[in-house]
Amino acid sequence: MKKSLIALSLLSAFCFPTQAETNISPEEELAYHLGLQAFIYGAGPLTVAAVRETSTAVSEPMDNAMAPLNKMGKTRQLSGPQDRIVPTVNNDTMYSQAHYDLDLAGPMVIEIPPTENRYYIVQLLDAYSDSITDLFQANTGSKGSKVLLVKNDWEGVVPANIDHVVRSRTPMVWLIHRTGVFGPSDQAAALEVHDRFITYPLDELGKAHGPMKLAKAKGRIPPMTTPQGLDWYALIDRELRKNPLPEAQAMVEQFKYIGIGDDEPFDANKLSRDQQRGLLRALKSAQSIIHYAGRSVGTSNNGWSMMFEGGLYGNDYLSRASINLRAAGLNVPERALYPNRYTDSKGNQLNGKHKYRMTMPADAPANAFWSLTMYDAENLFMVENEIDRYSISTNRKEELRYAVDGTLPICIQHDKPADKTCNWLPAPDDDFYLHIRLYEPTQAVLDNKYKMPQVYKL
Repeated sequence: MKKSLIALSLLSAFCFPTQAETNISPEEELAYHLGLQAFIYGAGPLTVAAVRETSTAVSEPMDNAMAPLNKMGKTRQLSGPQDRIVPTVNNDTMYSQAHYDLDLAGPMVIEIPPTENRYYIVQLLDAYSDSITDLFQANTGSKGSKVLLVKNDWEGVVPANIDHVVRSRTPMVWLIHRTGVFGPSDQAAALEVHDRFITYPLDELGKAHGPMKLAKAKGRIPPMTTPQGLDWYALIDRELRKNPLPEAQAMVEQFKYIGIGDDEPFDANKLSRDQQRGLLRALKSAQSIIHYAGRSVGTSNNGWSMMFEGGLYGNDYLSRASINLRAAGLNVPERALYPNRYTDSKGNQLNGKHKYRMTMPADAPANAFWSLTMYDAENLFMVENEIDRYSISTNRKEELRYAVDGTLPICIQHDKPADKTCNWLPAPDDDFYLHIRLYEPTQAVLDNKYKMPQVYKL
């Protein structure tokens, strides 16, 4: 009895607000907190699902990278301001994209052609946006290879002419393939290689497959379709139900109270009015939290956020959510690292009303190549400019002007610089965001021992 009285006195000492004071019922408050956790946990699957729904909304493979489920689409030009399917698409490579449902398709063959010295990577992501594996020159070579993609529990016989087997923990898989382009004069040669990356069901192995044939699209992939209101939770429920993870069962089990992961699909009409109010509040709060976290996620290096977490998130659901918000489909850092920033050397927001200078050292920290790309600060899309230049890339050497000491001076500003020896990266006339891509970064970068170049306001 004395212990109970002590506990009550301790609770009263904290002076918690009463229900009357907050005007929020315990039922609504519980739904709010569970909805907050469910949205942050589900943001990775939500992003992958939203990209899938938009990208597969066609009847045949297209030349804008759209394709039906279990088929591959491709781009046949470098991305620019018109490409708004996800934030921060690159301006360095052409893309292929496929979304698989291995429950429907069964094992899928991914065929990699001879590539010689051309950069390529075939990235495989599960339904949670975690990396399954990457296929690149170090593990699949440059002479051509055939890879079999299967579910974890597949027990079939691997044919003799399959070089590698990749197993996915989820039946839904997102393939993102990139082919490097050395510049405008290299476009035709790059397409010869790019079009020969193909995919097909296992029962078609051994049949003749030529270069990829694509229908002509009327435009780029449209922006992602996004749910409205409580439909967000219905989509989370669908993705978690389709792609269960035993290791996350304890996390997901608690969401049953709000109709997610229960015996029946999520139905907002089965929730009380208080539960619905709590979930709608959580929807707004979760998105604000994810946006806020996205500005500081990653290890800081001279003003750059290094995002070493990319591709393998473990239980760090907030990093997974915030990274997907601004860079869906991120690679693991060993394959590509993405230093990024919103601010200059003094911590002030980058803005096109000012002029900035950055100098990339001669010992650039990438074994393949690197690039610096410009995006608007609000939506993280490329912004049109008068010279159609959206990135500075060492893969396009014909565009670059190096200093005599081997460094690369870069002028980042809205108007054309007077200094003709400086490489101009045009900025919009308002707030912007900078994104470096280090393809095959050096070990010094991965160990965070390489000091990234500073961005100075002139």
